[in-house]
Amino acid sequence: MVIIAIPSMNDGGLNDFLNPRFGRCPCFTFIELENKEVTAVKIINNVATNSMGGAGIQAAQIVGENKADTVIINFLGPNAIQALKSFNIKIFELRNDKISIKDVLDLYNKGELAEINASNVNSHFGTNKNITNPN
Repeated sequence: MVIIAIPSMNDGGLNDFLNPRFGRCPCFTFIELENKEVTAVKIINNVATNSMGGAGIQAAQIVGENKADTVIINFLGPNAIQALKSFNIKIFELRNDKISIKDVLDLYNKGELAEINASNVNSHFGTNKNITNPN
């Protein structure tokens, strides 16, 4: 079994969309997979959404405390990646913020997502609520 955490755009769930902002997403959709089949879905609100600072670290703590083995992200800063690594969480990148969580899982199950070990944006990237591209 694997537990995957995905930052979600709105209310979470399989029909919601991947949020490009990890630390400031409104919630995380946690999916339990066994033999590539969804066995459970849980939505956890992200209390770090409106934090003055440290949102990525706080969000990583939420992911770790909910026993995720894997996180699938769009963009992730250096502090958040260090925090996720402290929980031994695998990090997969998907640069598409117009994709449903259900479609994200399909790509994961097909092995089409790249695992990353370093941040892909600078610190404080997600503080701009209209971010869709780091450039």
